[in-house]
Amino acid sequence: MIRSRTNGETSTMNGHRDVEVRGWRPDAASEMDQQLKAAQAALLARHASDTRVRRVSWSQGETQVFELGNDPPLLLVHGGGNSAFEWVPLLSALARNHRVIAVDRPGHGLADPFDYRGVDLLDHARTFLTGILDALELRTVDIVANSMGGLWSVVFAIDAPERVSRLALVGAPAGVTRPVPHQLWTLGLPLIGQPLGQFLMSNPTRESIRKFWGEILVVHPETLDDTLLDANVAHMRRNIGSILSLMRCAIDVGGLRRRWILGERWQALKVPTVFVWGERDAFTAPDVAEQIAEGNPNLRVIRIPGAGHLPWIDNPERVVDEIEHFLRS
Repeated sequence: MIRSRTNGETSTMNGHRDVEVRGWRPDAASEMDQQLKAAQAALLARHASDTRVRRVSWSQGETQVFELGNDPPLLLVHGGGNSAFEWVPLLSALARNHRVIAVDRPGHGLADPFDYRGVDLLDHARTFLTGILDALELRTVDIVANSMGGLWSVVFAIDAPERVSRLALVGAPAGVTRPVPHQLWTLGLPLIGQPLGQFLMSNPTRESIRKFWGEILVVHPETLDDTLLDANVAHMRRNIGSILSLMRCAIDVGGLRRRWILGERWQALKVPTVFVWGERDAFTAPDVAEQIAEGNPNLRVIRIPGAGHLPWIDNPERVVDEIEHFLRS
């Protein structure tokens, strides 16, 4: 079984094999947790000061959720290298009409560390999201998801449509095409990918994070506020081992591994779904979403001009309007 450390103690992560997440030092755990908690608190104070923060258990560990607003519930599932903090700029706007719940995926944010090496991502997605809904006592929920969180949510909605009322995929979900930006592709290179990632990610700063976001996540990195950048810096320092293990699991020299490409499985998605896709998404253009939607009447596509892979950062008002319109329809 995989074991990882949190707050200096060993905890069982999943039934895979006996190994610890690389880069996780028990003596630094408490300090890194406190740094991330402080950065999150500053970010929440700026954007959504009434947010409730709590721990939630699932079958393979614990994670953290942000909650704001009242029912009906709306679950937010973040992308690959980030955590629930990426949704914080949207929380107050979405909480006007929903009980918004933003969850840290395993190995991200203040979730327990997680080693993804050898993990079946699609089975893992089903297990994790089922466990979170059960822990929150939610029979069914609307979901908003981004990037890797989009892949997880699509697979969950296909296999458990009774638990997902509607699905908004904001930004290109993983599982659409193989190519990924070269900044991520290099992590899949044999032998040098992981050491290179360790080198590039081991000393993040506000400006290095701003540069990275400008290269693959947003069109207007100059608008990113310091509290968001600081949360990402603290998150990266705490979770570098988990994030690199996810990249190793997800990416090879051709891009996203073929086994995670959804292909014809998109046609099995029966839950009402909208793609809210930035026209300048660095992963792939919204034309791909339109081709997918042609074969499934449950899918439709909204283009967001001048926006990237996190379109709510570039154009928050438009993205909130589109999400709310979809959830009401």
